[in-house]
This record gives sequence, C-alpha cells and structure tokens, in this order.
Amino acid sequence: MRDPDSKRPYEFPWGDSVLDLSPPPGSHFEISRFDPDSSGAIAAWPEYTRRLHESLDFPISQPKLETRIGPGTKVAIIVDDPSRWTPIDKTVPIVLERLRAAGVERRDISISFGVGRHAAVSREDMTKRLGPEIVNSYECHSPPVDDISAYDDLGTSADGVPVRVFCPVVRADLRILIGSVLPHLQAGFGGGWKLIFPGCSHRSTLGAIHQQGLSGDAARLLGSDPATNPMRQAISRAAKLLPGGTISISHVIGRNSAEIFEVAAGDPDEVELKLAEEAMRRFAFVPDPTGNLADAIVVGNAPWPGDPLHSFKVLLNHRAACKPGGVLAGVFWTDPAELGRSFSPGLARLISKSGPVGAIATRLGLPAAENAAALLGSPKRFMMRWARELVLDRHVVVYSPEMKSHFGSRLGPVRIVDRTEDLWRWISKSRGSGASVTTFPYGGLSYVPHIRA
Repeated sequence: MRDPDSKRPYEFPWGDSVLDLSPPPGSHFEISRFDPDSSGAIAAWPEYTRRLHESLDFPISQPKLETRIGPGTKVAIIVDDPSRWTPIDKTVPIVLERLRAAGVERRDISISFGVGRHAAVSREDMTKRLGPEIVNSYECHSPPVDDISAYDDLGTSADGVPVRVFCPVVRADLRILIGSVLPHLQAGFGGGWKLIFPGCSHRSTLGAIHQQGLSGDAARLLGSDPATNPMRQAISRAAKLLPGGTISISHVIGRNSAEIFEVAAGDPDEVELKLAEEAMRRFAFVPDPTGNLADAIVVGNAPWPGDPLHSFKVLLNHRAACKPGGVLAGVFWTDPAELGRSFSPGLARLISKSGPVGAIATRLGLPAAENAAALLGSPKRFMMRWARELVLDRHVVVYSPEMKSHFGSRLGPVRIVDRTEDLWRWISKSRGSGASVTTFPYGGLSYVPHIRA
C-alpha cells in the first residue's frame, strides 16, 4: 500500500525507538512512503500454535510427519541464523514435542544453524535464539564453512555444483527446515532449501550456488518466481542428491518475530511457491508504470538486526525505484554486536582510509575484480557483482552513526554520515531541494521488482 499522507514519510523505525528524519526547514522535497501490507497477522501465540499443528497434520504434498518417524529415526532440524527473525524459539519446541511423542529420542536429534558465509553462531547466540534448555539438551551445530572434513561429498549436480553438505544434515533420516520467505537478490526469495544450500554447505558449494543467475543484471532476479528463478532451481536440483526425506516449515513474517502472516509445512519446493506468492503480495512496490521514478529513495534496514551486509542489500532491493543518476540513501540502525557477523570491519576501515582516490579506484576496479573472480571461480564473485551494481549509476549515502564511528566517513564511493541533515544535504546536492523522494522505512521487508533500473 502506498500511503504518502496518513503516515509521516520521514519517521523510521530505529532499533527499539523511532527516528525523526524530517528534512531541513525550507526544503521542498516531494516525499511519499511505502509500507508493506501488515494486515491480517496471526493474532496470538495460541493461534500460531494451532496453525502450526494443523500444517504438520496436513503438510503440502507430503504425508503427516508422524508417519515418517519413530524410535531410532535420526532427525536433523535446520534453522536460520540470528540475522533472521523467524520465531524458532516458538516453533522448535513444538516440533521437538511431536518428535518425542512419536518415539524419537533426544540423542537422535540434532539442530544446525544455516549460517552459509555468515559468522559462526556462538553457543551464547544459540541460547538467545532457542533457550538454554534446548541448547543444553540437544546436539547443536554451527557448520564450519571451510572445514571440508565436516562435510559429506554427494557428487555434482546437473548444474555442475559440487554438493558438499554438513554431515549431521546429510546423515539424518529426516530433515526439518524451519525458516521464512523473504526477498532475496538472486534466489528471488529466501527460505526452504536455502537453509541447506548454502546454509549448511561447504564454501565450494556456496560459491557455485551463488554463481547461478549472475549473467546480466544480478538484481533482476529479486522477488522472481521460484519456479523459474535459476538459483532457486539449481538449489532444488542439488537437493535431489540428498538421501532420506525433508520437510519444510516456513513462514511469511513481518516487522518482528511475533508478526506472522502465514505458516505452512510440507514439500520444500511447494511450500516455497505458496509462500512466495503471499510475500509478493505484501512486500512488492511496483514503480509508476509511466516511468516516473523517484530522484532519490531513502531506505531503512528494519527489521534486520543491524548487520551491515544485509543493510546494504536493502539498497539493492529498492534500486529499481530510483532514477539512474539519482541517490540511494540508507538509514541503517546498526547493532554493534552485529558489525562483524558478515562484514569485515578491518577491510571496511582500509577502504575508508583510502579516501576519494580509493572511491574512484573502487568504482573503476569492481568490474575488473568481478571478471577476475569469475575466471578464478571465486565464491566472492557474487559479492563483487552486488557492490558494482550498487554504485554503478547512482550516488550512495548512508546515515549510520555506528558505522561512521567504526569505519569512517566513506566506504569507497559510499558516503557515511552521522547527522540526518547531511543525508538530506547529499540528496539536495545531487538532485535539488525539490527532488522527488520515496521512503521505505521497512526496507528489510519491502522490495522493488526489477522492471527497470
């Protein structure tokens, strides 16, 4: 729903509070706001519990969970890492209760966090996500992405992807995926099989998976149909090499872990298709069909927990709403504890110290670096593609006092400011004080289909 009048377009969620991003007096920006559709959320946890049990009783394109398990069944539960806000603290206990009622013993159950290339999940973070009773009672893992001895080699998929998956996940009789469907730059939407590919995969598998769909403009795949998305289809084909069975429990979630719109269980591909439709309906902003794009977009990173890498992704997720030559402005609340989860502070400081010369070198060097990574088969190629597309033909400025304190005033071509008036000053400098501006306060949820860029 586009609502430029009834809500203040410059009020952004900021951690546990609200940031007033009012433009300076005397400016004449034309500001409109887009909010995801948050109507119809499941009202309370008892209702969520009922809906989850119902989904497990009647899973999509699969038999009931209890018909697939019993005494001696080895079960691997795979959950998303702390960068997501899936309500695993509520879902996992219900699943464990059903497993135990069917005769599955604790020693036959493992829980793995699908970290992919993110930082390892500490025992403390596991406890925050699942509670001490579960972490102390079950075998819990954060897959070591570079330790090849921790992975089983299942061969090569039809797409040429080496399928190396974390041993406890491969060796289970049944895998239970617990995650959420959110917009994703390459896979269209996250969730489902992505908890394993790349979540519980060796770095070689992770890199090969992310190479899918990198021809042309990578962001064109954002929010695309899982049935045709090349990365999603490559993931599904890699999953066919897994022995045993897999059930997905997935959600469409909103601004926090208590705002749940949908929960479904069953075949991972079928669940993904069903929930992606709901996510498209709620989260997609379609630009004006006449081509009247905004001079600037201002995007918040809520409800991401403040990880800088995911924060920069939200700018790419909304880039198509901004005119070429316009301004991509990020409003990034950053949790200090999240600074190093998937972002190298040391590298960021080095880039920052390079100043304007480094900014020019970064902008000019990214295409060459991406080509070199492609020739070498580097798993970092997709990151370089995203970085190049971010600064290719738009100006980028970020309001983040925490990031400026840690990294400095710039990251290559990206300006970092710690005063809201400086953000508006950069927009005015580039596009004029009467620029049209579209704001996306909940940029971690919303996205703009890649119709034009």
